[in-house]
Amino acid sequence: MSKFVVSARKYRPTTFDEVIGQDHVAKTLKNALQTDHLAHAFLFTGPRGVGKTTCARILAKIINCEHPINKVEACNTCGSCTAFNENASFNILELDAASNNSVDNIRTLIEQVRFQPQQGKYKVFIIDEVHMLSTQAFNAFLKTLEEPPSYAIFILATTEKHKVLPTILSRCQIFDFKRIQIADAVTQLKKICEKEGLQADEEALHIIANKADGAMRDALSIFDKISSSTGNVITYKDVVANLNLLDYEYYFKITDAFLREDISDVLLTLNEIVKQGFDAEHFLQGLADHFRDLMVAKIPATISILEVSDDLKKRYFHQANLAKSSFLLSGLNILNQCDIDLIRAKNKRLNVELALSKLTFLNRALEVDIFSGTTQEKKTDVVSETPVSTPKVESPSITNPAFTPSVSTNTPQIVQTPQHQIVESKPEPIPVSALAPEVTVKPDFKKLSGIDAIRESIRQAEATKAEARKNLNIDQVNEIWRSYSEHNPSKSVQSALNLAKLSLEEKTISAIVPTQVSKDMIIQEVNLLDKLRDELGAHDLIFNITVDRSQFPDFEESKPIQAMTQRERYMVMLEKNPDLGSFTRKFGLKLDTEV
Repeated sequence: MSKFVVSARKYRPTTFDEVIGQDHVAKTLKNALQTDHLAHAFLFTGPRGVGKTTCARILAKIINCEHPINKVEACNTCGSCTAFNENASFNILELDAASNNSVDNIRTLIEQVRFQPQQGKYKVFIIDEVHMLSTQAFNAFLKTLEEPPSYAIFILATTEKHKVLPTILSRCQIFDFKRIQIADAVTQLKKICEKEGLQADEEALHIIANKADGAMRDALSIFDKISSSTGNVITYKDVVANLNLLDYEYYFKITDAFLREDISDVLLTLNEIVKQGFDAEHFLQGLADHFRDLMVAKIPATISILEVSDDLKKRYFHQANLAKSSFLLSGLNILNQCDIDLIRAKNKRLNVELALSKLTFLNRALEVDIFSGTTQEKKTDVVSETPVSTPKVESPSITNPAFTPSVSTNTPQIVQTPQHQIVESKPEPIPVSALAPEVTVKPDFKKLSGIDAIRESIRQAEATKAEARKNLNIDQVNEIWRSYSEHNPSKSVQSALNLAKLSLEEKTISAIVPTQVSKDMIIQEVNLLDKLRDELGAHDLIFNITVDRSQFPDFEESKPIQAMTQRERYMVMLEKNPDLGSFTRKFGLKLDTEV
């Protein structure tokens, strides 16, 4: 039989300093040992595989050690330590509450509490999975747990603290164990690789730690599985193949295709993924996670949140700065909606392909002008292949010295000039990996030419406004007004707009309408003034509406309908058509009871 020992047992921590990711627990217990403030009952709670039982055994070994080092570390040479290492200690008893959860099992344990330790100072009882005890067993254990003998210490461990009775919790010191961070798990795996003489890619270890989901024991089990199948070298490809994971290269590749608007590459990549046996839902969730990581990596200050290798962080940072934030946010929304729709979709692949097609052309989303009925296509800036040095990821802030002041027609603003060249015509698609990242930085106002430049910019802006007002005429106003009316979905608003009589004087547009109702309808059209300002090029126009019935001699307001009885209606109809009387007499028709 093989003498192989799994890594979870072989490299189990034997001191508090070796415990991974639980510094808060180790520090508290070490202080309690040094000051002799040791409680009689502990409850260790947390996820699986994070070191609860390990810490319980380390604590039990230290408190029974005859010659502890600084009171916080066992000597490993005395009789108690030797017996513990050989699993032959009579003073440390472990009970699995999952299979020993009855009242009789607890009564047997209570009987053992009565006997003093034969060697050492304390008798330690470690009860694992304590939440599995029955209510009757908990109640039988209460009194002993509250007032045990001075030589008895209880250490309870559980993954589900909420299932433990409050009366038990109140009698214990509770220590909450945290999930093992990916960085800590990777560090531990590197140490094991060095001891075992193995070579492993850092990305491969990151994948193992990520797959373990915060449990060090699970990470070591995966590590043993992969190392036994790959030999002395563990690569990223080996880990992906053994764990049946989708390679992140596919996500980078398809995102590059989105940014190039290469729909053929997108569909071919999806087809390749499906051929490897991955379903559409799995791929969609992974792509959404990739977009989320790109959002996080877009800002150097938050890139440390990504639990990946440093090389992979640089790749995320580079691709994130090629994609606009609006693209990533809208893309996440599309992916989320597609994930919801997949539950009831019959053709899941078609649903995914539709979502990917939307993402491909997301940067060229159409802006529909509801006023003029025209569509304008967003111009996508094409970045030239001019090489630009990629900023270092470790730097918390990245500066860009190239800035020029630019003044709009409203207020003077400082805008950033990117380092790369903007080209008007779109060239042949180029690899996105060659594109330089855009880096958002704060401008250095000290490099501007002073207040005189800003004053000159304001003067030019005012001159532009004055020139725009000088060229205004009523024909332009009437044309824009008519276009807005024709494309308004409400017939009532159209009627009100068509009735208005317009006039223009300097920067004031006056409209006269016959009724207050028409005025209220036009006032509610908040986009009308914005349209007039934008198309006329004068952003300080004033809009004034007045009601003047005398300006509309031919206008007739609709009269309210008068309520009439059936006989009154008949008389009105008879007055309009006398033949109705002979018709009713000929066929003997009579009116119903009047209402």
